[in-house]
Amino acid sequence: MLNHINPHDIYSLYIHIPFCTSKCSYCAFYSEVISNVVEERKTFGQKIIQELRFLVGNLETPFSTAYIGGGNPGLLPIEDLQGLLDLIGTHGPTGETSIEMNPESLRIEHETLFDHGLDRLSIGIQSMNERHVKTLGRNANISINMRAASIIREFRKSKSFGLNCDLVTCIPGQTIEDAISDIDVVIALFNPNHISLYNLTVEEGTPLADRVDNGTLQVMDEDGQAEMLQACWDHLKSRGFEHYEISNFSRDNAGRSHHNERYWRLENYIGIGPSAAGTLFKSDSQALRTNGVNNLHAYVDKAPFTTYTYEILDERQLMLETLLVALRTREGIDKRVWNRRFSYDFQMLFRDRVSYLSTIDPYLFSDTEVRFSLTEKGFMVLDAIIIHMSEALEICKDTEPT
Repeated sequence: MLNHINPHDIYSLYIHIPFCTSKCSYCAFYSEVISNVVEERKTFGQKIIQELRFLVGNLETPFSTAYIGGGNPGLLPIEDLQGLLDLIGTHGPTGETSIEMNPESLRIEHETLFDHGLDRLSIGIQSMNERHVKTLGRNANISINMRAASIIREFRKSKSFGLNCDLVTCIPGQTIEDAISDIDVVIALFNPNHISLYNLTVEEGTPLADRVDNGTLQVMDEDGQAEMLQACWDHLKSRGFEHYEISNFSRDNAGRSHHNERYWRLENYIGIGPSAAGTLFKSDSQALRTNGVNNLHAYVDKAPFTTYTYEILDERQLMLETLLVALRTREGIDKRVWNRRFSYDFQMLFRDRVSYLSTIDPYLFSDTEVRFSLTEKGFMVLDAIIIHMSEALEICKDTEPT
């Protein structure tokens, strides 16, 4: 990976901490239960710090943003988290440095992390309803969530930082009133400047999927999900949150997840750790996708930077990725940026596709000379719109660019 990094380029950084105390019933992300990986857990911190030290040694500019996620980074010793944060700041402060943490792992001792460059905390609350927390298979319960809120209030007595709270909607058995109550309780307890509101997805191979398959759990139908999402979106806006990405809400521009915005704009980012992905641009229309091995044992045992795989993304793949990520955002696709980056003119490439969408429902999107973006109504059918738009890319296989 180091051979593909330009020391003068601007990068964001993602670090994956693959530990959980147990797996949530809906989670399909790579992680290991700590009781099963005792020896590897002891050496993991040393290994990830070693890789990061090599990485920053090959750079000459500060990271634009940094995000330590998982898993549950709160299970890493505080000394290791401090070491990672210190290395992240080697070449100067980032524009934003975040750590993800589950409420049961948050401790008052974590306040020291703000002295090492941390300026944003993301807490996975998911629900403030005991029954729904159990359905999700969370370790935390309501009293643990409230304890985390109390700790954050203590932090705020001397520290200034951004705070995101994750919530999940469309949980089997959840009502609109339940979902709105979750929003109000989280705002009252945590006073976050950012909320991520995710629609529960049933992923293959998870315990939640098994319960759905055997009929012991029934998921909400599409109409019910759309009704609940719209009610939550409307309520968040009434509470002063801007809907700037399909699952993300912020009180103001400063409170947005600037790290995620770099993903959505297809900008350089480096991923280190087991299962961590990265995208390194070789040019505007070609990139190298990196992926960490989904195996903690291999990651710990092998030499630094020997457990990553690489894939070249060509222009057509990057155009598809732009559709996948940019259409999730309120700003959508800036046609001027598209036309500078790619050799296919946006207007000409998608003209027929956009025209057809307008015959179905002109309120699904906004199309101006400068920008193509989806409305909230379009967000509701995002996957179908992306599939429809992406069919235009098939012609790129056989035609010359304009």
